[in-house]
Amino acid sequence: MKLAPKIEDALDRFALEQDLTREEALAVIAEDWLIGQGYLRADEGDEETTEPVQN
Repeated sequence: MKLAPKIEDALDRFALEQDLTREEALAVIAEDWLIGQGYLRADEGDEETTEPVQN
């Protein structure tokens, strides 16, 4: 995904400060926004959604 340089920089700083990968940081940010906008209930945000399901 191509993002504006200022967003790339902010994302890198956030991921570094939180000790997250870029993918994990994007998931955290998206989940927080979705909860804040009412698209996801806060109690639904507790589930791990970034890891693939193991069969």
